[in-house]
Order: sequence, then structure tokens, then C-alpha cells
Amino acid sequence: MKDPLLSALKRQLKAETAVVSAATPTKPARMPELSEEELFARAMHGAKRIHAPAPPPRPTRRPTPSPQALLRRAQAEGELERIDQPLSDTVALLASVAPEAILAFRQQGLQPRQFDQLKAGKLNWQAAVDLHGCTLDQAREAVLNLLDNCQKEHLQVAKIVHGKGLINGQAVLKSAVNGWLKQLPQVLAFSSAIPRDGGTGAVVLLLKRDRQARIDPRLDKPEPL
Repeated sequence: MKDPLLSALKRQLKAETAVVSAATPTKPARMPELSEEELFARAMHGAKRIHAPAPPPRPTRRPTPSPQALLRRAQAEGELERIDQPLSDTVALLASVAPEAILAFRQQGLQPRQFDQLKAGKLNWQAAVDLHGCTLDQAREAVLNLLDNCQKEHLQVAKIVHGKGLINGQAVLKSAVNGWLKQLPQVLAFSSAIPRDGGTGAVVLLLKRDRQARIDPRLDKPEPL
């Protein structure tokens, strides 16, 4: 015959065990650690790749060459120049002149008397430009503008003040003006100015005359060119 007290004790123990088991939380299963590549792959799952065109390259601005660079280029290239260039810096700077050099040039066919008058300062200049402080590009543009204005105004005698400044021991502007004027067909002659007009820091030039222009009476009729 079963003891009623023993049966009751067994039932009490079973009830307490069930309560403890329900109160104790179960630990979740530990997830395996993923590498960075796997995590990135999961994060990008379902993403669609977009093929965008590559951005155009940024335009690069070519620096303006310095007078020293142009002089070195002239010495390296000699007289080889592009035909389409109206004025050649290379040819101009190839024949460097000294700061105190006296410049003199005349085209064939110009009467010696006219050239002597120009060199002696007997032909008054009617327009002028001062190149002090100009870069080589600015000086070239100023010279061309001066000649254009002289042609429009029917002027024959002009003056260019180039100075005698040195860059690395070279009179760059003076050498450039000397070389540019020799390339321009409208320039009949030029010479360093007399002292009161700037001396060896300037040149006075004689331009081809327009048939409709008023001619200085001191200018002889030039021989046909």
C-alpha cells in the first residue's frame, strides 16, 4: 500500500522542477562569425550594378612660355618655323642683340638717302608704342596694332620703345622687335632712334606708303620694290 505522504512529496518535487525549468532562459544558438567579404556580399545582395561613363578629363591649361624658354627653343630649332605663323618668335630671338647695339635695317630698293634721313632723325615719327612692362605676347600684339593703326591713318613713320632690359643676360624685347620688324613686308626700314627719341632703347621705322596718303615732303619718291 502506497504511503500518501510519499506520493504527495513526489508530486511537490515534480512541480518545483517544472517551475525552475520554465524560469531558466534558453541560450540562443551562436551564429558563426562572418568575414568582411561575406558581410559586404550580404549587404549588397539584390543591388544592381550601374555602368556610368567615365568623366571627361579636365582640360589642362598650357602655360605661357617664358622669354627664357622661347630663347632656348629658338637656339634649339634654328630657323624651322610653322608657315602659318604671321610672326616667328624663334626667328626673332635666334639673332640676339646686345642692349646697347645700334639697330639698322632696310629693304632692297629703298633709296639710301631715305635711310640716312631715318637714321639721322630727320623724319618725324607720327605714332609710337612703349613696350616697357610687356610680356613677349603683349609686345608682339602691340607692335602689330601699331602697324595696323599706321596703315589706317596713312602714317609712314612710327617709333617703338623696346627698352634695354635684360632677362638672363639677354635683351629679349629688343631682340624680338629687331627680328619681328624684319619679317613684316610693310616695314621698309628701321633704325635705332637718335638720343632725344630714346637712343638704342627705341627704333624708328619707315613704312610703305599708301598711294592715297599725304607724303612728308622730306621723303623722296622710293624706287619700285
